[in-house]
Amino acid sequence: MKITIMSIICLIILVLIVAGCSNYIGISKKKASLNLETYLQREYNGRLVFSDLKRFFNAATMDPNMFGVLIFDKDIPEIEFYTHINVKEILENDTLPMYPISDLMTFDDLYQDAVKQYETRQAVIADFKNEIPEIIFSTETIELNFKRNLKPNELEDVTTRFVVSLNENFKELNTSFQFSLVIKTLTYPEGFIIIPLEIEDGKWQRKPYILSESNSDFNVLKTMVHKNIQAKLETPYPYYKITEHSKIYMDKSSLSKGAWLQYLEDKRITNEGKGKWKNPQTGLYVVYFDLDSKFIYRGELLTEENDKMSYVKELRQIIETIEKEGIRTK
Repeated sequence: MKITIMSIICLIILVLIVAGCSNYIGISKKKASLNLETYLQREYNGRLVFSDLKRFFNAATMDPNMFGVLIFDKDIPEIEFYTHINVKEILENDTLPMYPISDLMTFDDLYQDAVKQYETRQAVIADFKNEIPEIIFSTETIELNFKRNLKPNELEDVTTRFVVSLNENFKELNTSFQFSLVIKTLTYPEGFIIIPLEIEDGKWQRKPYILSESNSDFNVLKTMVHKNIQAKLETPYPYYKITEHSKIYMDKSSLSKGAWLQYLEDKRITNEGKGKWKNPQTGLYVVYFDLDSKFIYRGELLTEENDKMSYVKELRQIIETIEKEGIRTK
């Protein structure tokens, strides 16, 4: 009798342990996948599919049934969104738990937002199809492939109007990312110039033109510039070495002249002791060049105290300096 009672008690304890572990471990990935497939088939007739299903269990959620997943349209993959779902409850409740309760955001709300974003992008593409044969939106870039070479004023005009169009549809485009326009031309089909777009006062604003590292002449120019800088540093500044960190601004008025800003590291700063760490990247050198002719005009050391500058102060100094040299950035 005692053995029977003990057996029952042990069985109950085992069941409780298994149940507790189940609550902690959460639904299996196989079951999560099956639940999501069932939900998508039921609600969207299989039009939507998913990938990158991964458990999202952390200190913030404390829910082992939470999964992150990429949802996309099977026929139009550009319609996509990433979200977090309680896959154990998705068949009964598709409210998204990672959003504020007051918002009551549902799975379909995100899907409709993704559809609206896609339709808006297509409308923008249609508006510019006669000027820009190929426009490709992605998460952080918008490729503008003109498939012809451009004059400076033409690029300025088209990109100005393009950004105006983006801002007119700011809400519908529904992104918190800061885009960059990647300009492609006949001569530079892999990438010519990058125009960063930063959000200011709820609108995208164009920033100075940057030479694309995908530019077919980039590596040739880089070798020339580094060789030139190294030669100029050898005698007066032997303690400096070139880093991989640089900025390359292009002149808006020519699309050929440019300024290569190269960051330099002071080899005398080793940070091997136990004292306060010091930033060894103290130097900033500028080289003025012409992309078309591969000609270097001149160069100069802008500062040996770049480590003490704020980002804003550094940018102001760079822009003021290269503008005086005729590199138009605004």
